[in-house]
Amino acid sequence: MAEVTAMPERIDRGRRGTYGAFALAVVVALSSASWLGCGSSDSGSGSVEPPPAPPADFEATAADFDCILSWPRVRNIRITNKLSADAEAEAVALAQNPERGKQFPVGTIVQLFPGEAMVKRGPDYDPDNNNWEYFELRTSAAGTEINVRGRDDVINMFGAQCFGCHVAARDFDFLCEKNRGCIGLPVTDEVITALQNGDPRCGG
Repeated sequence: MAEVTAMPERIDRGRRGTYGAFALAVVVALSSASWLGCGSSDSGSGSVEPPPAPPADFEATAADFDCILSWPRVRNIRITNKLSADAEAEAVALAQNPERGKQFPVGTIVQLFPGEAMVKRGPDYDPDNNNWEYFELRTSAAGTEINVRGRDDVINMFGAQCFGCHVAARDFDFLCEKNRGCIGLPVTDEVITALQNGDPRCGG
């Protein structure tokens, strides 16, 4: 608050009393306004919006599976999230630095090969499987077709059940990679890279 200076001596006693009463009224009014401004929640300034509720589910369509090379790569896997850039960043960060017991956000899509995928569904989809849905895909230059989706009926390109392999990595939200108890793949890293680079949807 600004400093109140002494009133000039040339103002006579009557005027000084009127001026003093007016100044006091102004000070009281300003103080009240300041108090209301600090304590009121009606202004909206500085209010914190609650975080958005997590999505209830994500049911992937064929259009959600596009050129695998356009997705971020973490070691051998390709990973994205179709719900938002923030959700994709969260999924990539967790893949880069796995945390035991932590789950990927709803909407995350993970692919190692163009013809196979796993998608994180909502919390009520399949809790025993950490709500992953597995996919067998048919890819071509024209796009993607979904052959089989679900859990027990989805078989990978080597003839094994997807869920039966990934369940060994339950502590890491079913994401196998290496040294997590999953059955090893009979292909080298170089072959995996070659298969990704040969994705017909990438127009190359």
